[in-house]
Amino acid sequence: MKVKVAGIPHFTGAYVSGTELAPDALRTAGLIEQLQQHGLDVQDVGNLHLPDDLPRHNIPPVRNWPAPRMFWDLLQKDAQEWLDTDDFVLMLGGDCSLVVATAQAHQSRYQEKAYLLVLDGHLDAVVPSASRCIGAAGMGLWFLLQDRGQWIEPSGWNAERIRLVGCQQMPAETFGVDVMTLAQLTEGSLVERVSHMLQSIPPDAKILVHFDVDIMHKDAMPAAYSPSETGLSLSEAETLLATVLRDSRVTSMEVTEFSGARDTTGEYAQKLVELLARALAARAKALPSMK
Repeated sequence: MKVKVAGIPHFTGAYVSGTELAPDALRTAGLIEQLQQHGLDVQDVGNLHLPDDLPRHNIPPVRNWPAPRMFWDLLQKDAQEWLDTDDFVLMLGGDCSLVVATAQAHQSRYQEKAYLLVLDGHLDAVVPSASRCIGAAGMGLWFLLQDRGQWIEPSGWNAERIRLVGCQQMPAETFGVDVMTLAQLTEGSLVERVSHMLQSIPPDAKILVHFDVDIMHKDAMPAAYSPSETGLSLSEAETLLATVLRDSRVTSMEVTEFSGARDTTGEYAQKLVELLARALAARAKALPSMK
């Protein structure tokens, strides 16, 4: 199995730095070597290049605006090139606002067959408000689903083609997204629950997976940008990822919200690398049966 690895070193949608260090931290922890040891053919295409002078401020309604829009426009262009392949594409973020650009690039290639599977402890669909400043990391799905060409070009996405798995609690407003809460996910067999959810996606779909490490409990992943008081264990997260990645309809995955600044020893970068490598190895083993 061929894997293309691309880094997206940014914290454009975040309040403080840290997530921009993740791509290189994961490489330093041996990501490429681990994938190769599992028999995968890996091509590392390097990192997205961003200007050094992107705006940073805390002025409502969107923190650092227009930096997120500038970042999305640059990322979408590169992501379209990365995704124009039959190889599996592994994108290393970065805060989770990157989904706006990667989802648009995914849709550009697959049109109505494009689906987005979000593995996240939260529904990132905060509505911009003139009374408070919120980072775009908490707004990504709102931009994709609710913006009407005011902040970004119309995305073409609708809620029917998005699934959210692992949300800590059912949001008051889902904007039509099919949500499986953490409690629902871990009720009974995690594999059965995820497999049942995947069955709701059409057989000819092409799926982009968004994996936010804050779906894990803080004891399992204290190096998340915002460590969570509730969430999956490392083994549960691996089971979840391996189950999802065995699905032949999955074409690519992005990993977000790992903070290199929080991982001072590199211990948790190593744990995340091992998790990713084993999950992708499980996909590779399943490929011969994928017709």
